[in-house]
Amino acid sequence: MRRIVFGLALLGLLLAGIPALQAAPLDDARRRERALKGELQQATAELQAAEAALARAEDQLAYDKGQLQAADRQQRGARAALAGQAAAMYRSGGLAFADALLDQDPAQVPGRVEMATVLVSRNAQLIEDAQVTGDAYRSVLGRVTRGYERAKELHDQARAAVAKLESGLEEAQAVEARLVRLEQRRKAATKVAPTPPPSGGGGGAVSSSGKACILERPYSYVDSWGAPRSGGRSHQGTDVMAPHGARVFAFVNGVVSRESTSSNGGIQLYLQGDNGVEYFYAHLSGYAVSTGARVRAGQLIAYNGQTGNAQYTAPHVHFEVHMSGGAVNPYPHLKPVCG
Repeated sequence: MRRIVFGLALLGLLLAGIPALQAAPLDDARRRERALKGELQQATAELQAAEAALARAEDQLAYDKGQLQAADRQQRGARAALAGQAAAMYRSGGLAFADALLDQDPAQVPGRVEMATVLVSRNAQLIEDAQVTGDAYRSVLGRVTRGYERAKELHDQARAAVAKLESGLEEAQAVEARLVRLEQRRKAATKVAPTPPPSGGGGGAVSSSGKACILERPYSYVDSWGAPRSGGRSHQGTDVMAPHGARVFAFVNGVVSRESTSSNGGIQLYLQGDNGVEYFYAHLSGYAVSTGARVRAGQLIAYNGQTGNAQYTAPHVHFEVHMSGGAVNPYPHLKPVCG
């Protein structure tokens, strides 16, 4: 009898431990997902900083190249002018002039030398100044070029880190989703209410404010409003990083007022919200709706890409918010609905 009682007690302990054993992998998956999200957010911030540094390096490199080209042009022009003067002197009797300079009368030589010096000194000085300036910029250009190459290397490393973390986060979320489904089936089999899937906003879900995040998970973004960009520009939007081809959603109810392309923005879309605000999406890989389509918040309208000048960075949507007074920082608009 004691053996039977002991066996039943041991069986009870084993059965009681099964839910805990099943819950442990799910908890681990959720912890891994949270850790990857934090790492992705940090990597995104580093990528944005690397893009700003690369833009500054590009501008400095372009400026110094321009200055060097100007110095070289000045030097070539001065040399051509000097050569022209020499030719003119020859055509007007340069040989007789040379003979005069070599006249045996020493008293006449200083005046003749001074006259010859006046004729060529201006262009000779220009040549010397241009040579000095050109040498200085060649020296600077080497240092600036090395700085640009280092900035580009750091930018490429940051871009690769973002892509790797996005891939890892996708895998972690897929594992978590499978574990959630297993947990739901187990609880359904034991008549226990299923655990809802992990929350986090975003995707095509519409918030209580009637807005939806513009991309499906996984995504990451930071506040990069005003950050330097090449050509002396400043960043007028928020870049939401996500895998290539990820679904892009309407931020609010409204009408797709325009679809266009540009060298910087690539494939672009304009959403005119019913709230009177215009929303701009850039660097898309393709459209899911046509111009003039009425859409609701959270509806699929396009796909993430890296068209335009985004070909040099990670896939993302450049998102802008246009109020009546012009573009405003989109970050405070995205944060409540994208998390």
